[in-house]
Amino acid sequence: MKKSDPSVLSLRQKRFFSPFRVLLLGLLFLVVAGMGAAARLDSAEMAGTTSYPAFNELSFLYDGVPFSPETFTCSVAPAGGNSEYTQKNVVYLARDGKLQIRLDYKLYKNYPAFEYTVRLANLSPDEETGLVENFMSLGTTVSLPVSDRDLFLDVVGGSLCNPNDFTPNHFVIPAGQTETLQTESGRSSSYYFPFIEWTLDDPVSEHYRCMLAIGWTGSWKASFTNKGDAVEIAAGMLNTHFRLAPGEEIRQPSIALFTSNQNEMRFRTMVHEFMIKFKSPRGADGNVIPPIMAITAGGGNKTPEMMLDILSYAVENKMPFDTFWVDAGWYGNPHEADPYPNCGSEWWANAGNWIVNTTTHPAGTLLPAVDAVHSAGMKFLLWFEPERVQAESNAPILKEHPEYVHGNLLDFGNPDALAYIQKTIYGFMRENKIDTYRQDFNMDPQGIWNSIDTENPDRVGLAEARHITGLYAFLDGMRQEFPGLLQENCASGGRRLDMEMISRAHTYCRSDYFIGPKENDTAFILGQNATHNTLPYLPFQGGETNCAAIGDDYGVMSVISSGNVFTPTDFNGGIVKRPFTSEETAWLKKVFETAARMNKLSMGDFYQLTPNTDAQNNVWCAWQLFDDEKKEGFAIAFRRGEAPDAERTFHLHHLNRKKMYEVETYNGTTTLMKGKNLADWHLNLEPRSFELIFYKEIEE
Repeated sequence: MKKSDPSVLSLRQKRFFSPFRVLLLGLLFLVVAGMGAAARLDSAEMAGTTSYPAFNELSFLYDGVPFSPETFTCSVAPAGGNSEYTQKNVVYLARDGKLQIRLDYKLYKNYPAFEYTVRLANLSPDEETGLVENFMSLGTTVSLPVSDRDLFLDVVGGSLCNPNDFTPNHFVIPAGQTETLQTESGRSSSYYFPFIEWTLDDPVSEHYRCMLAIGWTGSWKASFTNKGDAVEIAAGMLNTHFRLAPGEEIRQPSIALFTSNQNEMRFRTMVHEFMIKFKSPRGADGNVIPPIMAITAGGGNKTPEMMLDILSYAVENKMPFDTFWVDAGWYGNPHEADPYPNCGSEWWANAGNWIVNTTTHPAGTLLPAVDAVHSAGMKFLLWFEPERVQAESNAPILKEHPEYVHGNLLDFGNPDALAYIQKTIYGFMRENKIDTYRQDFNMDPQGIWNSIDTENPDRVGLAEARHITGLYAFLDGMRQEFPGLLQENCASGGRRLDMEMISRAHTYCRSDYFIGPKENDTAFILGQNATHNTLPYLPFQGGETNCAAIGDDYGVMSVISSGNVFTPTDFNGGIVKRPFTSEETAWLKKVFETAARMNKLSMGDFYQLTPNTDAQNNVWCAWQLFDDEKKEGFAIAFRRGEAPDAERTFHLHHLNRKKMYEVETYNGTTTLMKGKNLADWHLNLEPRSFELIFYKEIEE
C-alpha cells in the first residue's frame, strides 16, 4: 500500500509512547501517543535498546507473594525481527528455580502497537511449582495526560444469537472507580469482543485513545481502575489458582496494546490495517489469504448427486464463487438423513464420529464431490467439530479411550487425546483432499472445566489453560501439515473471536441469528452492525444470505460482508427440490457479482462513515473500503426504516480531489466525477433503502 496521503500517514505515528513504567536499567517504556511532557522513545530507538520493561507486565501471587524482582530474576534476549517489527524474548524465573514465565514480544515499527504471548512452564522434573494465584498477563498502570477526568470504555458486544449481537457498549468510570468486563462461558466473544478501547472525558485529550486486545479463546476478564492521574489495568484468565506439575507447560492470554492521537474512526482504520497485515492467515506463498465467496450444499446430508446439481448451477450460470462449502451432517455410522433441511435433524447427535455416513454417501468418501469441485476450479470446504463428542454418536473414541472425554468435551489438554484427534482429522482431510477447514464449537465448556478443577483445589484454571493450549497446537499443527490451508472459525456463530483465533482463521458465520428469515429487519440491522462495528478487528468475515428473501436488495446487501456464503437450498429448496426461475437466477447473479466486486476490495483501507451503530431501526449506517494500489473502492450507506432524516452527506476518505473518478451505482448507472465532488457524498434516500457506489480513479 502506498503511503502518499497525509491523512493515512498520520495513522502511523512513530512517536507514539508516553510513560508505561520503569524500564530495566532506568529507561521508560512508553505507550500513549503524544501526551504530556514526558520523555519519548520512538520506534527506531525502541528497536535498538537492549533494555526492556521489568516487573510490570504481569500481576500475580506466587506462594502468596506478589510477583516482583525479589521473587523472580529476569533475562532478556533479542529474537530478531524484520523491517516491520522487532522481537524480544523476556524470561522470568522464580527464585525457587521451578516456575518459568516467557514473554515473546513484537514491537511494531510503523504502528503504535506492541504485543506479547505468555507461556508458563515448570522446569522441575520432579516437583510441583509454588502456588500461582490470580495470574494476569497484563497488570500495569498507565499515566493519564490529565487528572480527575472520567475514563470511557468502549467495547463491541459479542455473539449470543440475538438482535443485539455486535452492538456498542459504553462504560463511564469516574476517578476512584473500577469497571470489570469478562466472559464466563469458556468462549471468548460470547459477551464482548475482547478489543477494549479507552478514552478520557477531556477536551484537551480529545484524541487520547488506547486499546487493549486480549488473545484468549476461553474465559477472560479485564479491569480498568481510574486512579485520577493514571489508569490501572489488569487482564487475564477468569480464574487461576494452580501449581504446575513437573515439566508441565501452558499458555496464558496474549496481550496487544495500541495507542494513537487519532479520533475513533481514524484509530479503527489503523487497527483494521494492522489486523490484515499482521493478524490474518497467510498462504503457502506468504501472502494474506483473501476472503472467500462460497456456495454451499448446506450439510453433507445432501447426496453426492444433489451436491453436483448445486455445483453445476453455479458453474453453468457463471456465478463468481470460489469455494464449495459442505457443512454439518456428512458423518456418523450409517443412518438415514433428511437431505432437504440445511444440515438435517441428526447433525448434532453424530458429532465426534468422523467417518462418512455411507447411507447418504455410499462410496464411503467425499471424493466424488471433491473431485468435481476441483475440476470446476473451486476449493472444497468441510465442517468439523473436533472438540465435541456426543454419546449418541457411538464414536470409536468413546469405546477406545473414554478417559479422553469429559461430559461431551474432548480434552485437548491431554496430549494423548490431542494426538488422537490430530491423526483422525488430519488423516481424513488428506484422504479426501480438503482445501478449507471449518471448525465449529457448539457448547459452553466452562462448566466442564470447572468440574475438572474441583477435583484438585490447586489446579483451578488448568483444565481451561491446557485445553486452549492444545487447541492452538491442533490448529497450528494442521497448518504445518497442510501449508497454505485456510481455516474457518465458528462457535455457534461468532463466539470465539479474539486476537489468537482471528490470526488463525476467517469467520463466515458471525451469528446464528442470520440463519433463516427474521421479522422487522432485525437480521438486516444485525448484518449492518456486524460489518460496520467489527470490521476493524475482524477484517475477513461474512454470513448466510438466506435471511433475505429473493429480490430484497436492502436485506441481502445488509448481510453481505468481506466474504459470503450462499445456501441455495434454503430458498424453498432451491436447486435440489425446485429450479430457480430465470428471474431469480438473474437477481442472484447480480447480487453475488456485486458481492465479488466488494470482496476484491476488502483488503483495502476501511473507514467507518458513521459512529458504531446499535440495534435500533432509526439511524443511518455507512462505511467505505479503498484499495490504494488499485486506486478504487466502494462506499455503502443504509437509511434504516425508521431513520427520520432523508438526507445525509458523508466525507469519503483517501480521494485525490484533483483527479477524475468513474462512479458506478448498484443499479448500474455510471458517471464521471471530480474527486473534490465525490469526496462529499450527498444522499437522499427513502426509508429502508441503501446506496452503493464503486469508484475508480481514471488515469490521465
